[in-house]
Amino acid sequence: MALDMIVKFMIILVVAGIVIGLFMIFSSDAKSGVEKLFKGEEKIDTSVKTVNQASFSAGQVAQYIESCYDKMSEIPEVDQKDTVCYVLMAQSNFNGFVSQNNIIGQLPQELKSKVTFNTNFGLSYLKIEFRELGDKIVVS
Repeated sequence: MALDMIVKFMIILVVAGIVIGLFMIFSSDAKSGVEKLFKGEEKIDTSVKTVNQASFSAGQVAQYIESCYDKMSEIPEVDQKDTVCYVLMAQSNFNGFVSQNNIIGQLPQELKSKVTFNTNFGLSYLKIEFRELGDKIVVS
């Protein structure tokens, strides 16, 4: 009878150890799940922003390009999609005050290869768009 009691006690200790071990392993997952449930996820604003100015410098256009890329890079890759970040509206066409080379010269080195221009700057607006495929910025 005493041996029977010792075996039952050992089984209870083993089961308790397994339960405590599982709790310790999965407690961080449970904690983060509860935090997500009550806190919610932060949403990054991906709406199109229209900016109206008399004119834009190459540095300003480069800042909008960099801002678009940075904003979209913060989104997890599985949630990224093609998005128009900015529409820059000038009172005259962009030919007079910006060029592709001037804009590229203002960009950080790591971003220069990720920007594609599909415009001749003859219009009074520029669309700055993030393309998911290849993580590129298209200016059109």
